[in-house]
Amino acid sequence: MKTIVISNRKGGSAKTTTAVNIASGLAKFGSVLLLDFDTQGHASIGVGSQLSEELGVHSIFMGKTLSETFIPTVHHNLTLSPALAFFDVYEYSNLQGILKNRFERESIADFFDYCIIDTPPTFDALLKNSLEVADSVVIPFVPHHLGVVAVGQMLRALYQSAYQLNRQIADVSILPVMFNPHILEHQECLQKVKTSFGEEKLLSPIGIDIKLAKQFESGSPIILDTQYSKGLKDYSRCIEELIQRL
Repeated sequence: MKTIVISNRKGGSAKTTTAVNIASGLAKFGSVLLLDFDTQGHASIGVGSQLSEELGVHSIFMGKTLSETFIPTVHHNLTLSPALAFFDVYEYSNLQGILKNRFERESIADFFDYCIIDTPPTFDALLKNSLEVADSVVIPFVPHHLGVVAVGQMLRALYQSAYQLNRQIADVSILPVMFNPHILEHQECLQKVKTSFGEEKLLSPIGIDIKLAKQFESGSPIILDTQYSKGLKDYSRCIEELIQRL
């Protein structure tokens, strides 16, 4: 099982849009588990479900198993562990290693080909638990100055986490989103990312498509649409590139 963490400490970076489309797109190629670690629960909504008030992915921090939180989604090959409404990570003192422990004790890798984790835009125990099991990290970013700064901050968090956990850093992919090639600032920011972090880390950009915002109303990611759209084309290409990297 390959575990892909979708993360950016800056909000408004299309993190959840990316998570649900990558998860649903990979479900065309194998069995996928989507963990909605962001307590807003938007990834759950994005795949036709809702966040739970009784049992969700955050329940593992209260002694529950991960597998008992699983529910079906809009894609038969995609399983969701929804966000747990009102979970407050700061009420708990030590949550280190719990997700990794659940993966190992429940042999999660035996049942899924891919696991996608949508993380909150914070550097807390939820993100640290996610990074501890990550094979790959995708960092979506909007191509403006603060977006580039956020990529650097996220990469430093990855290196810090790997050092603290004494593990090899996960493979990193940087994904430009809401990209307009006709805007000079967008072009300049892409060049800054290439220069600062390495062109090999950069995925092909996701352009602007109003359907990407509207997909949450239907609870079906754009990657599952049958009609052509720019968002469908861009995320399909993104998934192809990710599979090659994995």
